[in-house]
Amino acid sequence: MTKSVIELNSSINMLPGIGEKKVKLFHKLGLMTMQDLLYYFPRDYEDWSERDYIAEAVDSQWFTIEAVVAAVPSVHRKGKLTIIRAKLEQNGAFITAVWFNQPWIKDSLIVGASYVFHGQVSRKGNLVSLQNPLYVSVKKADFAFRPIYPLTQGLTQLDLRRSISLALNSLKTKQEDPLPGSLRKDYKLCTLEYALEHIHNPKTKQDIYLARERLGFDELFLLQMGLRLIKLRHEDRIVSPFIKEGPGANDKLIEWVQSLPFELTGAQKQAIADIRLDFKREKSINRLIQGDVGSGKTVIAAYAMAYAVWSGYQAVFMAPTSILAKQHYQTIVDFFADTDIEPALLTGETKKSERDLILKGLIDNNIDILIGTHAVLEESVKYRNLGLCITVEQHRFGVEQRARLGEFSGNGLFPHVLVMSATPIPRTLALIVYGDLDITLLQEKPPGRLPVATYTAREKDRPRVEKLMLKRIDNKEQIYVVCPMIEDSSQQDLESATGIYNYLSQKVFPERNIALLHGKLSARAKSAIMADFNNGLTDILVTTTVIEVGVDNPNVTMMVVENAERFGLAQLHQLRGRIGRGTKESLCVLMSETDDPKARHRLTALCSSNDGFVIAEEDLKLRGPGDFFGIKQHGLPEFKIVNLYEDRDLILKTNEAVEKVLSSDPKLEKVANRRLMPFITERLKLNPEPVL
Repeated sequence: MTKSVIELNSSINMLPGIGEKKVKLFHKLGLMTMQDLLYYFPRDYEDWSERDYIAEAVDSQWFTIEAVVAAVPSVHRKGKLTIIRAKLEQNGAFITAVWFNQPWIKDSLIVGASYVFHGQVSRKGNLVSLQNPLYVSVKKADFAFRPIYPLTQGLTQLDLRRSISLALNSLKTKQEDPLPGSLRKDYKLCTLEYALEHIHNPKTKQDIYLARERLGFDELFLLQMGLRLIKLRHEDRIVSPFIKEGPGANDKLIEWVQSLPFELTGAQKQAIADIRLDFKREKSINRLIQGDVGSGKTVIAAYAMAYAVWSGYQAVFMAPTSILAKQHYQTIVDFFADTDIEPALLTGETKKSERDLILKGLIDNNIDILIGTHAVLEESVKYRNLGLCITVEQHRFGVEQRARLGEFSGNGLFPHVLVMSATPIPRTLALIVYGDLDITLLQEKPPGRLPVATYTAREKDRPRVEKLMLKRIDNKEQIYVVCPMIEDSSQQDLESATGIYNYLSQKVFPERNIALLHGKLSARAKSAIMADFNNGLTDILVTTTVIEVGVDNPNVTMMVVENAERFGLAQLHQLRGRIGRGTKESLCVLMSETDDPKARHRLTALCSSNDGFVIAEEDLKLRGPGDFFGIKQHGLPEFKIVNLYEDRDLILKTNEAVEKVLSSDPKLEKVANRRLMPFITERLKLNPEPVL
């Protein structure tokens, strides 16, 4: 009978000991193939590398000792609890090993035999014990570290260690190393074979470091390289109109900027310079304008659209909701009130008669700027000469949408794209999340903006908070009250928007104007509620996170967030950004009864800073190697070994390596670099068409 040949893509049930039942458990962990096993990395290690002395035992310390079983282990029972104790001796010093509900241990230990024990010390007065220690005979203790893998019920560490060891032995010579030898040499990286062997079976801490460095480098390098290739492919294949500055356009732009009721910040001026340079490069623009809440992104968008319009093109501005589309429309109308630029608003609520006029105006070139929701992408919306599309991060603009605008642009070309993001991301992480875009950062807020004072409060503080609310209302200022749910739930003890609305309108402020806003209302109802609020007819708006992004009302000076622990740090910062948009002092109160240390730390972090980039760093730190806002939402592959907070130096190193390779070989045509493509494709799941 011919023995099956094991390959990287072979099913794991080819390994001995993995039957029909067990293979389903491996599948729960996402382990389908041999390659999956190789890249299923330990979450930690048991450190057996150094031997300790019983006399030096410290409470709560992890301890590894070589000792002799001095007496027959005893077994005691307390109800359903079985306790096994074994007296261990080491050079005349003694310690007791204690196990719970593992009665078989009594018969597995031989009196007088030497073992290596690994467990946590418990010291209570003069009583010193080793709690639930692992152990092996001295003859079998030929390892320094043992990997600890994430498990699922029904699988043990032994199952994972055994299967991964078999996979490693079977595939030693079959795993191709993607990195060119010169790159490994430049960055002092070990081979892939060495890294995989020693991430699972390290002999020293240096082995773990070298393996992690190499495998982390691969994860980051292949992803960043893939994103850069998308960007280069985009520049080669996406043809946008050359927006040459029209006659008199520069004079109009200078006059328009001078007419603004505020002075542009240095960061805004730099962003405008970046955009002007983009237009002059005769290449398709695909730029991200990333700024904190209230950093003044809309005026930059308006400048870019004015540049396009006064150079003979139309522009479109796409917002994620009707509320935001209307708000941006009004802002842009105000910006261009004294110019010849004609904006229009198109949403799902637009009446047919008005819609028909807008569609005709676009074809006749009577409408210069179209602001709207996804309605601007509908087939019936055709343009005379579209040159620029501005969108926000929530509408990450892909090839399909851009191609649709290109099809109906009137000139057969793809519009230039500017993406506006109010989600600050640490620079190192931006290299990954936005590796396919050019980036402009706005890290300066307009003058006159005061920081929002932020405090935490508990239920016992509610009467005091309500007094503060009344004071604001009496001062003709307005308030947001944000809740995590729309309606009360019997399963969760959370404040709902409906419940808080009823409480405030009926019991606390019955003579005040209070409104309720949430996502289940019709678009028309939401618009009417927001219009009343923005016109000052409503004192308190009780809402869900529907107001999280972009809503701008400078008269709102207070926000109360119910069950604040239910929101992420970045989301709380976005919510807080809805207030403090005028010149009055603003207050944000985070209501929470939680005593969870992580949740309290998150709330305290928000209280201590108004800087979105500082908040982003803290959010990344708190989440550690897990998902940080931006990774999953942008459809990027997960990281199996990289810690996005701790490995920031490695991110910079791999970015440098990508630049080095592409500067001399932008299409990866050199023999040494050709091998990268299949690995990049696998890492990024790269589509044949670029994702823009």
